[in-house]
Amino acid sequence: MARAIWSGAVSFGLVNVPVRLYSATESKDVRFHEFQQGTGRRIRHERVAEGTDQEVPYEDVVKGYEYADGQYVTLTQEELEAAQPERTRGIAIEDFVELADVDPIFFQKTYYLDPGPGAEKPYALLLRAMEETGRVGIARFVFRTKEHLAAIRPMDGLLVLETMFFADEVRDVGDIDGVPAQADLDQREVDM
Repeated sequence: MARAIWSGAVSFGLVNVPVRLYSATESKDVRFHEFQQGTGRRIRHERVAEGTDQEVPYEDVVKGYEYADGQYVTLTQEELEAAQPERTRGIAIEDFVELADVDPIFFQKTYYLDPGPGAEKPYALLLRAMEETGRVGIARFVFRTKEHLAAIRPMDGLLVLETMFFADEVRDVGDIDGVPAQADLDQREVDM
C-alpha cells in the first residue's frame, strides 16, 4: 500500500484544500554493490583528501560550489540552512492555464494528490471544476528542502501534481549543433 510522503494543502485565493502527496512512479533501476572477488567482502568508499591517503572525518567535510573551472566557493552548514526556502505546508496555485499551454519538456516527476481527512468535498469541487474547464493549476511549494514549480491537473478521478523544471533549467535547442536538421527532401519521400 502506498504511503503519503507529504501532507499539506492546495490553496488558491481564499480556498484551502487539505491533501496528501503520494509518489506516482517508482524506479525499477537495478543497483549493484561492489565486492572483493573471492572474499565476498563489501567494498566501501572513503572520504580521502586529494593528494593524501588520509580519510577525512565527516565533521571536517564542507560543501563547495564550482563557479568557474577549478574555482570553488565553500559554504558552512549555517549558510546552507539560511539559503533554504521556508518550509510550508501549502501548495499555492498562482494561475490556471490550458494543459496544452504547458510543454511536456517541463514535467519532471508525477505525484498523486488525495484529499486530507474531511476535505473530500472541496477536493471534489476543485477536481470537477478543473475537469470541466480543461484547466490546470500552476503552483509553487516547498518539498523537502527545495522550492518546486508544479502543475496540478485532473486525471482519472483524482488530482495529479507534476513537479516541473523552471525555465532556466531547460536547455535551449539552439545549444545543440546541427539542430534543426537540414536536408533536401523529395516530396515522394515525404508522402511515403
